[in-house]
Amino acid sequence: MSKQLPETSKALNTSKARLSLSSVFAIAFVSVFVIFISVTILAHSRLSDFREILDNLANKSLPNVVFSEQINNHITALSAISDGLSYANSEAALRIAERQVNDKMEQIRTVAERHGETQYLDFHLNAIESEILELKTIALHRIKLAKQLALQQKALYALNNEVVKITTAPSLSKQDIQALQNWQAALYEAVALSSNAVNMSRLQAIRQSSFAAKTITDTLYKNADELPISLRPRLIKIVDEFTQVAIHEQGIFPLQINLLRISGRVTGRGNFVHSLITDYARLLNFKSYQLSDSLITQTSRTSTRIKEQIDNVGLYVIGALILLLVIIFFIQNRVVRRLVQLNMVVQDRANGLSNTTHISGNDEISDIADTIDYFATTIEQQKLALQELSLLDGLTGIPNRRALDERLEHELKLANREKWSLSLLMIDVDYFKLYNDNYGHASGDTALVAIAQLLEGFAQRSGDFAARYGGEEFVFILPNTDKDGAIRVATALLEAVRDANLEHKYSPKEDHLTISIGASTCQQQDPKDADYVQRLADHALYSAKQSGRDRMVHYSDIITS
Repeated sequence: MSKQLPETSKALNTSKARLSLSSVFAIAFVSVFVIFISVTILAHSRLSDFREILDNLANKSLPNVVFSEQINNHITALSAISDGLSYANSEAALRIAERQVNDKMEQIRTVAERHGETQYLDFHLNAIESEILELKTIALHRIKLAKQLALQQKALYALNNEVVKITTAPSLSKQDIQALQNWQAALYEAVALSSNAVNMSRLQAIRQSSFAAKTITDTLYKNADELPISLRPRLIKIVDEFTQVAIHEQGIFPLQINLLRISGRVTGRGNFVHSLITDYARLLNFKSYQLSDSLITQTSRTSTRIKEQIDNVGLYVIGALILLLVIIFFIQNRVVRRLVQLNMVVQDRANGLSNTTHISGNDEISDIADTIDYFATTIEQQKLALQELSLLDGLTGIPNRRALDERLEHELKLANREKWSLSLLMIDVDYFKLYNDNYGHASGDTALVAIAQLLEGFAQRSGDFAARYGGEEFVFILPNTDKDGAIRVATALLEAVRDANLEHKYSPKEDHLTISIGASTCQQQDPKDADYVQRLADHALYSAKQSGRDRMVHYSDIITS
């Protein structure tokens, strides 16, 4: 369900044209900026001298200014684009940056050819192209080194995973594990040095790490005789592979050193190209300034048509104000109102309430609303999962005492409604304290887990329920089961535990683990109370233990006797 929600909303959103909030605000602010900047420029600078500027449009001044501004803009853009060569981290990014640089150079030459001035520009552009080519070559070398380094990193991580797999294999003996501890720790230290070297930016630190890693590998080779004979060839091969991945000529340490050197050269060459383009841009700016100053000087004497232009400015201002109001209304309707709705949805979700308000649109706000709904649903599902986990016994994995109480109440009510019998088996592991004292608590836990699994194997019907009662005691609920059925199940359980042959040579009874079982059955006419049923089974269990253990006793047999 949690996955379907975002997929459904995504499908709805893709059916609409997407207009992101950044685009909305960008359009709004750019519109406002353009409106008022245009009004200001029109009112305070160009309109007062508009007549003289029109007289010079057909002359050389304005075309020269336009040409100079165009070239200057292209050169400025070229400066920014060339930085992409320095920062490209992949061959694809490098090709894109190179294509952008070539396109921009072609645009500059096209503009120059239209204006008829190519010789002066060609001289500078050829110099810039030569430096950019050198920058691209160095940057490509850096990218290839980084790619090799990434492959070696991947190989290092795979090698580390293989070490973990070998040293944690369940077939290893304690002696093998102890023998591998020092070897494993040393190799992990060498792997950590190699991994950290990738993030180092100082050559001296990398060389020191490389020397330390080399020292560790030499020690590993020297102490190879201490390794388990069955694993020795494989472990020595791992050390060989680590040496190839990290230390040898194409290893992580040499590659990182070369990468730092090449990166320094790329940065230096990129700065040089940037400075070269910037110097040329300054020269163009100076020429543009001279042309603009000449044009301003020529048009400064213009004073006609002022009234007409001021009237036009007034109309322009009125139109700008109307447009501004339209923009404000659009933002209010498109953004503010929907943000208020989103806040209400978030508050309701935070307070545990259900809010079905749909945030329309196809932008970041609707994405956030869908995400909030998705995470709220996920949290609810996780709460349910935690509730289920709280009903399981941490050791055996079967239901615990709390789950038993809830299930027994449920089954008693069901038995009362359906008018059928219900049986309950109380199971205790015989002489378990002696088992723990002599074999250890870890072995005791393993034995409890094995018995719990046997119990679960007997829960064949959907209503059968096995749970850990506490310590070495277990309970088995058998709905719709009379005394004979309970005796059959209990007898089968006794045989199953015996057949499991879990060694217990310290038991006074047998040389393997056994269990004692007390059973009780509520007939159709009996009162069905949880405490009552458990007390009967507990009395029967006590009788079974007093009678010699490794047996089952039904409470009705105690009453009969």
